[in-house]
Amino acid sequence: MNNSLRILGCYSGSGGYRRYPSSQLLILNNKNYLVDCGEGTQFLLKKYETKLNSIDNIFISHLHGDHYFGLPGLISHYNLKGRTKDLSIYGPIGLKKIISLIMKSSNSWTSYKLNIIELEPKDLTFIDNDKISVSSIKLSHRVPCTGFVFKLKINNSNISYAYCSDTAYEPSISDKLKNINILYHESTFLEKHVHLAKKTKHSTALQASKIAKAANVNKLILGHFSARYKDLNEFKIEAQSNFKNTFLAQEGELFTF
Repeated sequence: MNNSLRILGCYSGSGGYRRYPSSQLLILNNKNYLVDCGEGTQFLLKKYETKLNSIDNIFISHLHGDHYFGLPGLISHYNLKGRTKDLSIYGPIGLKKIISLIMKSSNSWTSYKLNIIELEPKDLTFIDNDKISVSSIKLSHRVPCTGFVFKLKINNSNISYAYCSDTAYEPSISDKLKNINILYHESTFLEKHVHLAKKTKHSTALQASKIAKAANVNKLILGHFSARYKDLNEFKIEAQSNFKNTFLAQEGELFTF
């Protein structure tokens, strides 16, 4: 059984050469789940030898471009390659209108069934079967934004993953992340720029570590780094001062459960 997390893109909006925005491939019980889909996602999936057609479920946290601008290209790619099986996309209200407009404008309706399920920004379990549950967590950002919590159920498994996308520091979400195996929490800034984090409704590495510690998670992964920083190890050092088991979300990095 393959249970792992592959980091694809890990930077914030103003990226650059080899600085791809947010996207991750989560593999649970040998099923592939794509979490966010920034520009370049489909090329990164190919780079790390993922069969694009193996993805049946995509989760989009919010409608800032660095989290979903790669989605229209991926949808079109599936069409060009003759995909026939259904594709489900879970995302914020407004996503269906955006994707429909793009397809209508280019007269490129899909040959497969495209299910876009829009989620209100609130705490909700929206997938719940005998193998897995997936819940949304309301985050605090400049536009409606949700995090996602994945919990594997089979074989008395205790495997769980939480993805906290763009958000201001919200200590209260720790209660919703108790004892998670792996927590990804955005850390756009270092503490020396906490004023920018507050202004833009993002978090610092230290703030992310406080969430991890309060939630008693096993492992913390930092990501969504601002391009202003040249040495990402500063994020790790800052967070580890409070929560030792901290890692960086860097392109291609593989974490196992």
